[in-house]
Amino acid sequence: MTPQPSARTFWSTRIGRATVFVAVVWSVAASFIAFELVFLRGADFLMSRPALSGSLVLSAATRSSQTCVVPADHAVTGGNVVSPAEARVGAWLLGLKIGRDAIARQYTSVDRNLLAQGLQDAQRIASMLGTPAPAVFVPRHAVAANTDFIAFVEADASQTARRLALRHSAESCLLYKLGAFWGYAALVRPSLPGERAVFAAEIRHYATLAGLPSEIWAPLSEVTPATASPGEINAQSADLTQKVGAYLASRR
Repeated sequence: MTPQPSARTFWSTRIGRATVFVAVVWSVAASFIAFELVFLRGADFLMSRPALSGSLVLSAATRSSQTCVVPADHAVTGGNVVSPAEARVGAWLLGLKIGRDAIARQYTSVDRNLLAQGLQDAQRIASMLGTPAPAVFVPRHAVAANTDFIAFVEADASQTARRLALRHSAESCLLYKLGAFWGYAALVRPSLPGERAVFAAEIRHYATLAGLPSEIWAPLSEVTPATASPGEINAQSADLTQKVGAYLASRR
């Protein structure tokens, strides 16, 4: 007759198995937590150093965008209306307008009359360039506004960027997109001392493609001093914005 295990032996075995099970579960959970921490730190490292990560941190929409590609046999016509320098500066300013409007419109404290005036200015610039005025950006979800804005710029539903490319040049299209990301990021920077700018990778991507010297655009994408005041950060952003505009206007 097979001897029956005692109650003490039975419960010791059950507790031992339960302990092993719990240990395995916690070990797996700890592995996932460790992986997540490493992943997040790695992602932050890449995002804060776009020069090292190349296109890895760019969205698929930005990487695959063909909006600014102009066919080799296409003849641009914008030169009959505005000069190449005027097209470059105009496209840059148009992008700035839509980027600033995109972030400002998310705050109810911003004067609606000022927003309306900004849109009128954007429409005037677009008319001068012979391109449709950009649509107004409305994020689907406030928490995903930055991601939504990337999709908004790259989708180019109004065909603003595409028309700039075909009517003027690929460079004008690139500068419009650069201006959009720059305008948005420049207004966010003062509220994030000690942090890198939003859209640092996109700014680098389009500034590089447009051939801008790194010394006039790179500082905007870098981490701001943790002790800097909002006013100091805003002043630096305004100075950098002015330098880009002056550089574009000086080119022939």
